[in-house]
Amino acid sequence: MCCSRILGYFAMAARYNMSLSAQLAKIHDDATAERLLTVAADLMDAQGQTALSVRRVADAAQTSHRAVYALFGSMHGLLDALATLGYRDLATRVGELVPTDDPVADLVRAGVVGFRGFATSRPAPFRLTFDEISPAALQQNRVVEAAIASYDALADWVARVLDAGLIDPSRTDADCIFAFHATCQGLACSELAAQPPPAGPGFWRGVAPRDFDAV
Repeated sequence: MCCSRILGYFAMAARYNMSLSAQLAKIHDDATAERLLTVAADLMDAQGQTALSVRRVADAAQTSHRAVYALFGSMHGLLDALATLGYRDLATRVGELVPTDDPVADLVRAGVVGFRGFATSRPAPFRLTFDEISPAALQQNRVVEAAIASYDALADWVARVLDAGLIDPSRTDADCIFAFHATCQGLACSELAAQPPPAGPGFWRGVAPRDFDAV
């Protein structure tokens, strides 16, 4: 009898917690989630990732710390969401470019506007997305999908260069996209680390299409 009552109590408590979580998720909507992510990114840029905590982010966003748990599950969940947002940011920057009649110059511009634009405007989120993302985050479907989207955003620009016969036809789209993505990521990370390429900080601005011939 005693065991039955105890089991019944735990079952009731579990149902209550599930109900409370559902109610909190309804109370804290997408606008709250967006505000929390924006505030967290700003705090990261100002003070670094180690300055983040559930309470600090919630206080800065003028909401309760329960909102963080309801929307992201934990601080790690919030960081994973920031990384997901970072991949999407890159995809958006590259996707908004308007093509010209020079496919190689356009591809280079995708690197300068997309990668460098993201890195220099939001350095801490950029580092989180490309350097500091946790292995566990990369096992999550939403994070993986956003990461793939950042590669897909380059696909059309690479395809135009391939179609123009300016890349060795033995190289696949995937090879070229990965090589270009890795090159731009490396340049951006080097600049953020105050270790610019040999040409100096102005390398990105003066880059020419021929500089990417090897890619």
